[in-house]
Amino acid sequence: MGYNIHLRFPAGISTQPVVCNLTRKFDLDFNISKAQISSGREGYLILEILGQKDVVEQAKKYLEEQGILVSDVAQRIFRDENICVECGFCTTICPTNALYMDKEHHLQFDTTKCVVCTRCVKVCPINAMKADIESVNE
Repeated sequence: MGYNIHLRFPAGISTQPVVCNLTRKFDLDFNISKAQISSGREGYLILEILGQKDVVEQAKKYLEEQGILVSDVAQRIFRDENICVECGFCTTICPTNALYMDKEHHLQFDTTKCVVCTRCVKVCPINAMKADIESVNE
C-alpha cells in the first residue's frame, strides 16, 4: 500500500542518504512526487512510500529522529466544499485521480491519493482547492 508524506529537511540533512535508508533499513520502496532544495540547502520532498503501515510508521519515526519534519500529504491540500461548484476542472488535471466525479456527478477528493502537485489549486476557477501556505511557498 502507498502512503504519501511531506518531508521538510533542515540545512545539512539534504546531503545525507536518509531517504535511501528507507529501502536499506526498512525494505520500503518509494517514489518522489515533488522535490526542492533551496540555496541554503533546506528542502522538501513529497514521497509515496510503498509498504506495510506498521513498517511505514517505523520509517517515519526514523526520519523524525534524523531531524526531518514529517507530515501526511492529506494535510497539505484541501477543498472548500462551501464554495466548490463541482465544475470538474480539477479532475481533468489531477495526475493520480485523487479528484474524481462519482456516479452521481459529485466531486470526490481521495486525499490518500493526493501527491500535492498543486495543479488543482492552479486551475480551480473559484479557488475552492487550497494548499497550505507552506506548500504554496515551496
